[in-house]
Amino acid sequence: MKKLSRVLLYILAGALFLFVILVVFFLLKYNSLEKKVISTRDALEKTENRIVLVSGRQANGSGLNLLPVPKKVTEGKGRFKMPGKLSFTVADSLEGNVRYWLDRIDGVRSVSTHAGGTVIFRFRPGIHRQGYKMEITPARIRVEYSSAEGLFYSIISLKVLNRNYEGNIPCITIEDWPDLEVRGLMFDISRNKIPTRETLFRLAETLADLKFNHLELYIEGFSFAYPSFTDLWAETETPVTGEDIKALDTLCRKNFIDLVPNQNMFGHMMSWLNTEQYADLAECPEGFRLFGLIDMKGTLDPSDPRSIELVTRMTDDLLPNFTSGYFNVNMDETFDLGKGKSKKLCEEKGVVNVYMDYALKVHDIVTSRGKKMMMWGDIVLRSPEALNRIPPDVTLLDWGYEAMYPFEKNAGNFRAAGVNFMVCPGTSSWSSLVGRSDNMKANISNAVDAGVKHGAKGMLLTDWGDMGHWQYLPVSYPGYCLGGALAWNNVGADNVPLETFLSSYMYRDKSGIMGQLAFNLGKYPAYEEKPGVSMTSTVMGFQLGIRDEVLVEEIWRKMQEGITVLMGDLSPELISGFMESYNKRHAYNFEGMYALIDSANILLEKTSPGGDDGLLVRNEYLNTLKLLKTAVDLQYYIQNRRLLSMEKQKELLEGMDKTLTGYIETNKILWLERNKPGGYETSTSSLYSLKKQIIARLKGLEKSSFGRTVDRFFGKIVTAIAVTYIRNS
Repeated sequence: MKKLSRVLLYILAGALFLFVILVVFFLLKYNSLEKKVISTRDALEKTENRIVLVSGRQANGSGLNLLPVPKKVTEGKGRFKMPGKLSFTVADSLEGNVRYWLDRIDGVRSVSTHAGGTVIFRFRPGIHRQGYKMEITPARIRVEYSSAEGLFYSIISLKVLNRNYEGNIPCITIEDWPDLEVRGLMFDISRNKIPTRETLFRLAETLADLKFNHLELYIEGFSFAYPSFTDLWAETETPVTGEDIKALDTLCRKNFIDLVPNQNMFGHMMSWLNTEQYADLAECPEGFRLFGLIDMKGTLDPSDPRSIELVTRMTDDLLPNFTSGYFNVNMDETFDLGKGKSKKLCEEKGVVNVYMDYALKVHDIVTSRGKKMMMWGDIVLRSPEALNRIPPDVTLLDWGYEAMYPFEKNAGNFRAAGVNFMVCPGTSSWSSLVGRSDNMKANISNAVDAGVKHGAKGMLLTDWGDMGHWQYLPVSYPGYCLGGALAWNNVGADNVPLETFLSSYMYRDKSGIMGQLAFNLGKYPAYEEKPGVSMTSTVMGFQLGIRDEVLVEEIWRKMQEGITVLMGDLSPELISGFMESYNKRHAYNFEGMYALIDSANILLEKTSPGGDDGLLVRNEYLNTLKLLKTAVDLQYYIQNRRLLSMEKQKELLEGMDKTLTGYIETNKILWLERNKPGGYETSTSSLYSLKKQIIARLKGLEKSSFGRTVDRFFGKIVTAIAVTYIRNS
């Protein structure tokens, strides 16, 4: 017995010795990591950049206040005063449509007359199908067109001019037609925010006013009310219904917008694969670790016939609600393809060939239902041979959301391969709160330049909702306006009266400053230390929460590594540009950020947005500033906690808690103004988690000096272990 006790004692002593060695090892490791983080940050230069939210001069404010900018404008003399009762003359077959369109002009009620109307519409062959010629004189307006679509766009221009010039329209002659045949928006309804029918109607009418003619509601998971799968969504979701879509489709057709069905059918299947019914259809049933950080099951197993059976049932639920001849099946970002069940098959045939085999099965589904397929091009771009397998009726969609994305190179490759394609930039509003204006401007400009040069079928602007879909809808307006303007007439972003138009038409702001304010607020990434891909580091901080700075830096390093692996072969230009920006980064400009937020709050109180949602727009921006302030406070706390006294830490944490609480309370009210309730809890979960962390930190400050020292000691050990785990994952 004594011998056994002695053995147990040796084992215990050995275990204790090993524990002490490990503790010392990880403590030394942490100290080394912390020293490196501090020295790196101390070496960063401070930026003296200063963002001016509103200047005395409206940028791009000269010239005609009309977007898209017309191809040809000849100035006349005098003004046309819009009457409350507007007579028009047009062919009998178009009378009803023209009356409907004219009645949408602010303050106008139209009446038809067979001759001598104030507005005379005359058919003239040879004009571009979507084009028109409009002569505005003090007494009369004459329009020439070759199709109802061109006539419609002439009325849209008249509607916009009427609002922007408050019914006192300058006399001009316009000759106009589009550069790109298709000018579309893909609107994300699958990341938390499910818009109400009224919001969708407002969106469609806004897009029509910007001369968009294509709209897609991005669907993954259960954002659509699939009638064959009610058991999967009825208890938890508030999706868009078939009746919602049918009503929207009718409105879109009246405004020459093609409402195209959209549904992801290969990757991005997380919601389906997380259910008991379909978990075994996952390529990686046990999950796949993206970036070595995020566990996910996102891709269907292409070798299982039941995958095609599932997407076929989904398709047959969705398509009857649309009249469009197109169907976007997406199929992007199949990150885990070849990492699980299909690994052997992919090793034999190649990942891209396995992908294309599945894509062609989906193509059979689409064509057998009388549609033409659209799909993302990120996978096939990785293999020139795959382009040769694309059926001639398919349109490839080239997405890229950074200023340095190689649209030019890809468009040239598509053109050389003889495939139909569209360029797909983004609004840069998601994962940013108030936008990334400089990136948005360059991203859209580069996409449209490449599309026009290489004969793209059109532009599909994307508006996503990553990281909780926290941006309010009006934050995307600058992207909508610039995207629509350049896709119609690619005059260059610097020649577009964007800020003026935003103020007068989109926000209807009597103060005239809202457009500048909205656009320039989106320049705040210039104050950040770290550049982000499709996000800002300030907003990314919410996903990380209150973490040791050493761990935060390691997560950023791992993300850079993951992005390089995922995008390096597809877009080396993007990766090199990103790494160059990262290597040239500067210190986070907290002083500039706080001054920006304070200035924006003051200026917003001076704005006077109009329309039936004017007050809502202002409140959305005011509430956004609360969340942005919380984000900056969080960054400041993480970077400077070791330098702050207990009193300063407490003051900062209490301020964060108060501001965050105010945001959350107001956000729920604002959310329901434009969206259905489903998805709200998921969207805000990280904010509630942060709130709990703040409270825990405040309680930790109440401990004794010894208690705080113990917490800090073990916090260092845990951080060092976490960093080691991440580096080896």
